[in-house]
Amino acid sequence: MPLERYLDGGAHILPADDTLIRFGMTNGQRVIAVEVPIPVLRQRFGGGADLAPLELFARNQAVIEAAASQAYDRTETPNDLLDLGPEDFDTRPASAKL
Repeated sequence: MPLERYLDGGAHILPADDTLIRFGMTNGQRVIAVEVPIPVLRQRFGGGADLAPLELFARNQAVIEAAASQAYDRTETPNDLLDLGPEDFDTRPASAKL
């Protein structure tokens, strides 16, 4: 079942781990928390150290959400938490950007 953007709440950097961005998506029944390491985003999308992590996320949100949806379809998430890593992003150039 594909995930869709969850409109209540936005992406944020976790206070307990400032290397992760967490955002919500929904499968239509439950909210799934998705975490992606900031270094993975920088490796995949560039942007340089001068670009704030949440801005980097916002610029590439559609691609990140698509990767999360694909990962959700092939990963068990019994605790409704999905961790994205570099393997969850394909190697083609990112074309869908917000």
